[in-house]
Amino acid sequence: CRFREMRRLGIYLGARPSTISGLSGVGDTFGTCFGPLSRNRQFGYRLGKGETPEEIRASMTEVAEGVDTSIALVKMIKKRCKGYRLDLKYPILFGVAEIIEGNMKPLEGLKGLMNFPTRMENYDERF
Repeated sequence: CRFREMRRLGIYLGARPSTISGLSGVGDTFGTCFGPLSRNRQFGYRLGKGETPEEIRASMTEVAEGVDTSIALVKMIKKRCKGYRLDLKYPILFGVAEIIEGNMKPLEGLKGLMNFPTRMENYDERF
């Protein structure tokens, strides 16, 4: 769940859990994911249709901030966070970065997420 990843990273960086659960966290995420004017959503939609990140960037007149942010967050997590298999703690974020960097196709990323075992969400966890 993207919420779980957001919450884990937010707590690690010092955010209050209520901030992630509120309008600035979940509310903004819903707008980004479902809003037809969202540049991030448009970028992801076009990726899913088969365009490359380079093709999409070349044709966009505005910036989809989440594209570079996802890559920067993965780099920061790898550098600052201790732990084994961080990609298992952040499967969506790491998958998005892999797709944007051209290391994975969108369908591969989707299949990878769908093959994750279901488990109980634990909202009291620490990083």
